[in-house]
This record gives sequence, C-alpha cells and structure tokens, in this order.
Amino acid sequence: MIDSFLSARLTLTKVALQDWELIRSIYSNPTLMEHIGATMSEEDIRRNFEKELAPWSLESTHWLTWIIRETDSSSDVGLISICTRNRGNLTAEVGFIILDGFKGKDYATEAIRRVFDFAVDTFGFKKFTAVCSEEHDASRRVLEKAGMKLDKIVPESTEMAGRMVNDCFYSLER
Repeated sequence: MIDSFLSARLTLTKVALQDWELIRSIYSNPTLMEHIGATMSEEDIRRNFEKELAPWSLESTHWLTWIIRETDSSSDVGLISICTRNRGNLTAEVGFIILDGFKGKDYATEAIRRVFDFAVDTFGFKKFTAVCSEEHDASRRVLEKAGMKLDKIVPESTEMAGRMVNDCFYSLER
C-alpha cells in the first residue's frame, strides 16, 4: 500500500511512530475532542495508536489513519481516517480532526475528497459514511462540501460532555 499521497495543497501520510506526540496531543486536547467525545487517557491513546500502526486491509477492524500536512510548509494540519464498515458493499466510514490553526482553509474538504479518490482507486470502496453531532456546523459543512448527503438525524444518540446530542449520518456513493 502507498504510505503517502498528495492533493493540491496537502500531503497525506500514513501514521507512523514519529507521529506519536501529534496523536497524543490531539486525543488529549479537550477543545479538539469537544464534538468527538471525551479526551482519552495516554494509555488508551497509545493502545489505539499501536493498532493504527499495524498493516491495514479491507478486513482490518482498526482505522487507517493519515496525518494531513501542508505540502509547502510540512506543518501538521490534522488527521483523517477510514475504517471498513461493510465489506460486502465496500463501505468505509471517514473521520477527521483539523488543528485549530488550520480550520477555515478548506483543508478538511480537500483531504476528504482526496481520501475518497484514493480509497476508491486503491481498495475499491463504493460508499462512504460519516457521523457528526448536529451542533457541529463546521463538520457538517465540510461533509456536505465533500459531496456527502445527510441521510438522517438521530435524536439524543451520543453522550458528549455529560449531555445527549443528536447525530447526523452522512453518506456518499461513488
């Protein structure tokens, strides 16, 4: 499998050992995790990180994660991941986190579109899904700009910061 690929402004590189501090800083940051879930303990972050370092295939149950970097500056922008959700229908879920200094630059939309193309060409995925909280307008805009359609909103589906939030389920067929 290819470890890195490019979009117009970004380089996406499969997560590697040298990315530990970035991954740890993301999943322990309450602001970045606000719409995703609770921050994670270092032990849980390490356990997930080690899974993501493993080779990946359609049969894998862990996420395939890439670090998003600006090509020109090599600055870390965030991360983006896919996980097989239905092998029979070749469906993958996509998730992403963009660091605060890089929000509002359309990097998430650019990265998602590029990951969709890569996942179709490399693995043969035919459908993509995503879930985000209804109140997270920025993520909803990113998913819609990437071509995803809102399929349904499930009321009080996920607990975030001690309260139940509505989840938006998106999909895109390729």
